[in-house]
Formats: sequence, structure tokens, C-alpha cells
Amino acid sequence: MVFKEKPVSEQPQLVSAHTQQNRQKLDLPLFHFSDAPVSSAYLDSLKSLTIKIKTVSKWLNAAAVEATAHQISLLQRLTFVQEVHPINGYLTASSTSAPASFKPAYVSKAINQIKPQALFEAGLTGKGVKIGVIDAGFYGAPQKAGLAPIFESGRETAFRDYVNPDQQHPYTVRESNLDYHGTDVLLLIGGYDPTLNLLTGLAPEATYYLARTDHGKRENRMEEENFIKALEWMDSLGVRLVNSSLGYATGYDDPKENYRPDQMDGSSMIARAVQTAIEEKGMTIILSAGNDGAKQSWQIIGTPADAPGTIAVGSSDFKTWTKQGYSGVGPAFLPYLKPDLVCFSANGTSFSAPIITGLAACLLQFKPELTNEELTNILRQSGHLYPYGNNFVGYGVPNAQQALWLAQDSLAATVSMPLKPLLVTGSKLKYKAAANRAAMQYNGGIVLFRKRSPTQVIRQEKRSTRARRIKLKRLPNETHTTLQIGPEVVELVWQ
Repeated sequence: MVFKEKPVSEQPQLVSAHTQQNRQKLDLPLFHFSDAPVSSAYLDSLKSLTIKIKTVSKWLNAAAVEATAHQISLLQRLTFVQEVHPINGYLTASSTSAPASFKPAYVSKAINQIKPQALFEAGLTGKGVKIGVIDAGFYGAPQKAGLAPIFESGRETAFRDYVNPDQQHPYTVRESNLDYHGTDVLLLIGGYDPTLNLLTGLAPEATYYLARTDHGKRENRMEEENFIKALEWMDSLGVRLVNSSLGYATGYDDPKENYRPDQMDGSSMIARAVQTAIEEKGMTIILSAGNDGAKQSWQIIGTPADAPGTIAVGSSDFKTWTKQGYSGVGPAFLPYLKPDLVCFSANGTSFSAPIITGLAACLLQFKPELTNEELTNILRQSGHLYPYGNNFVGYGVPNAQQALWLAQDSLAATVSMPLKPLLVTGSKLKYKAAANRAAMQYNGGIVLFRKRSPTQVIRQEKRSTRARRIKLKRLPNETHTTLQIGPEVVELVWQ
């Protein structure tokens, strides 16, 4: 890796008297920038992060290190690191104690977006982790090629139908079109087709507890009561991780039951139950942010994703990491940030949240002693915009390598990345992009989040990755701008 700078003073004593004599004979300067040593503070920082230093070069202002895949990800984000180069032509992670036992040939676009290679190298598949899934129905799930291994191995441990408790054939009787919904969600948490070696969910070896709480043909508050019952049932069975792609706002059969936007503040009964599960039962609850982002009469997230302790997940584009138009926005009146994270989905936030649930399961398999608060913080800190989250995309797209590294090193989880806002005087700015085009394309392109406060977005903008200089003119009421240039994130504060 190459460092950005180093302390320099013109001190001839940095080299020997003989070297100085040689330079005088050759009519060379007595001092070169390359004579100065690499900053000891930089090297101490690497050591404190348990990164093994192999060689240090003062001439190149660089160090050769041995690093795991997640440590490589961290190095690329450190502000004092200018470049990370492979020595042998490609970046290779050092060996880990876990076996490299899981190598899917094909992965879904959403999984690919969060860079899962470190999970595969560590052999993480959610094995031994109990996952609860609360949804609308799981019709045909055992017959799906990607879910057959779960059912054949008996890892679908329990099922309850709170809509129709007398139902004896939950997977073969379809009562509404939404009965496919839970099946699709389950595929995105733990789907794996061994014949095709195709992975659609990161937790194919987890143990699953399924609950049907929502009826596709009827919409009433009873469904929220069913949700609460299912949550209590799952807690009684020792489930620590729950995914639900259900959310409630409007559209009830009786309009009197519809919520108002100002009620999306964590005060609904279902949100209170979810918060109880988090604060008193130690559960991690991952929820979809809702699909009303483009609905002018609503736009914001639904409940229970509005509860403060949840991981509320929205949807992003795949190549350029902006908010999908339909993805729910965090209300301006909340004193906390929502959504928390995003990842790619072309068909709704229902299919973003399961990807993050699979990631969470892998982290719990890797380190079962993680508390739900620690796990939630790790997921948030792995977001590509952290710590500059906003109400469009939260902390952004999580990086699985970064998340695994944070889970591995408890010290690292408490270390704030040395990112400082850039103060901008005036109303215009030209910013030179440091990342190359390939790095930009691989890490979400060039995106601007123009904001009226540290978290509230006025609008998001995409820029071409061909741009080497980004020109900005301050918008009316704009106080902050998050500038994402591939892996580089800069927070601008307008003065």
C-alpha cells in the first residue's frame, strides 16, 4: 500500500556522511523526499488493527502487508492510504482459521453488490443460526430448487399459520397471490440450488422458523396482531434473528384503520412490540422500508420499520448506488436515521431486507456471542457512506468484508474512520476524483446527495464515471452534500 504523505524536513542527517559526499560529487541534492522515513503513526495504526507489516519502504512511502480480505477492504478506506496494490498481480487474502468450503459458481446481483467473497472464504453459510421469517405465505417453498435443501435436511424447524390456524397443508394450498411472497423472501435469505451451484441467499445452512401472519385478500389491523404473536412465539423458541418484509401504512379495507404519515414515529403497537423484542429479548429485527417512496401522498417508510432499534432496509440501484424511486424515505421528524441500509432490488424493498438478513446470519455464525446491539452497529458501520448516512439510503450498501472484519475485531468496531467533513466557503466547488473509473463502477459510481441538513436529502444526483472533476453549485437551502466517488466518500459542509 502507498501512503498519502509523510512528515518531511530537510535534514541531511537522514543519510550518512558518505552518501552526502557521493551526492555532492554527482551534483545531486543532499536531501530527497524519499530519504524521510514512513510516518510511524501510520505504521502504529496498522499494528493496532492487527495488520501484519512485512516490509516498509521509505523510498516508495509504502508498506507491504499481509492482510485478510476484510482487512484489505479496510485498508482501501483508510484516509492516510493513497493506493492498495497487489504484489503478485491480484489481491489475495491471507489464510483464515475457517475452511474455504463454500464456493458458489453463481450469485445473485444483490449478493454480488455487497462483496461476499470474504464470507465464502471463511466458509460462512449461516449454519447453526436460527432465523425467523414473518411473511404472507410460503406456497410451494419445498418444491423450489433453491429451497429444497432446507426442507430435505429438516432445517425448516417450525411453521405457524396465524391467518388460518387450521391449515394442514401450508405449502400446497394457495389462498391468495401473496402466498408466494414469503417463498421468494426465503429464497433471498437462504436459497441455494446445488445442481446449478447458484446462491440467492447468504444463509443456506441456517435453521428456519416460518410464520404466516398476512392475508393477501384482506387488509386489517388483525394482521399486525398476528405479527406480534409470531414474534413472541419465535422468541420462546430461542430465535435471535428475524426478517419481515411486511409493513403497514395505508390500504386497509376500512380506511379508518389507515395510518397518518405523522404516526410513523415508532409509536404503533407493532413498532412497540418490535422494540420490546430488541431491547428486552435481545433480538435483531430486519425489516423492509416499504415501497411508497414515489407515492406523493405518503413517500415515507411504514411501520414497524420506523422503530428505532430495527435495521430498516431500502432498495438501491445496482450500478449507481442511489435510492430506487419506490423505496421508502425516512421521515424528517424522526430523531434517528431511517432507513439504516440499502441493497439492490428491482422489485421492492421486500427483496432487499432478506439479503441483509443473510449477511447478519453469517456474522452470527462467525461470532455467536455478538449482542444484537453489536450486530446492528456492525451492519450500519459496514455501509459505504458511514458515518454520513441520510434518509434516502441510510448508511448505504453494506460491505460484507468490512462487516466481517468489524465482527472479528471488537476494537475495530469502536474505531471511527478518520473521515472529516470538507468545509466549503462560497457557493461553488470543483472536486478532483481520486479513484479510477473501474473502482468507481465497482463501488457505486459517482453520486451526490444534496441535503438541507446532515441527514435530510433534497435530491440525489448521478454523474458519469468518465468525469475526473466534479463541479458543484450550491442549491437553495443546501447545507451539506455527500459526494460518493466509487470507494471515496466526502462530506461537504457549505459555509
